[in-house]
Amino acid sequence: MKRLPLLLLPLLAACGANDAREALPGVSLLENFSMSEADRLGSRWRLDADKGRLDEKKGVITFTSPRIRFYDSGKVSSEVTSRAGSLKMTEKSAVLSDEVVVTAVRDGMRLATSKLYYSSARAKIWTEEPVTIYKGRTVIRGRGFTANPDLSEIEIQRQETRLAGE
Repeated sequence: MKRLPLLLLPLLAACGANDAREALPGVSLLENFSMSEADRLGSRWRLDADKGRLDEKKGVITFTSPRIRFYDSGKVSSEVTSRAGSLKMTEKSAVLSDEVVVTAVRDGMRLATSKLYYSSARAKIWTEEPVTIYKGRTVIRGRGFTANPDLSEIEIQRQETRLAGE
């Protein structure tokens, strides 16, 4: 059975008295928080962010400066960073935006785009926006892609490939 354990104590501790006065009823303001999803094999992913806003009624967390690590057999397989994002807790789906970068640990491949979607149920990341993938001297550009979070299987639409420096 899949679970979405929230690390509530750090989240609640991060909500200071001054911040609580600024939040609307049913909304919690968060600072330096973490959350993760795990299954019987261990962590699937972990999200760390500088600031966030939990809207309990909508079941949505919005956050700034997120860093998401994806795991395979207990080891980090990739890391995604961006300037902003949101997570729908019941659907376990996320949207990251503004300078999104995915780095695959295994081979150092790096993907850059302006918006990225993730579905825990599908275990896929995707976008319809322009993407650039860097691997060694190879640069691949396209518009739209779907991949595993560790970039092990990538499908790119409207692709153009070049060697750097050419």
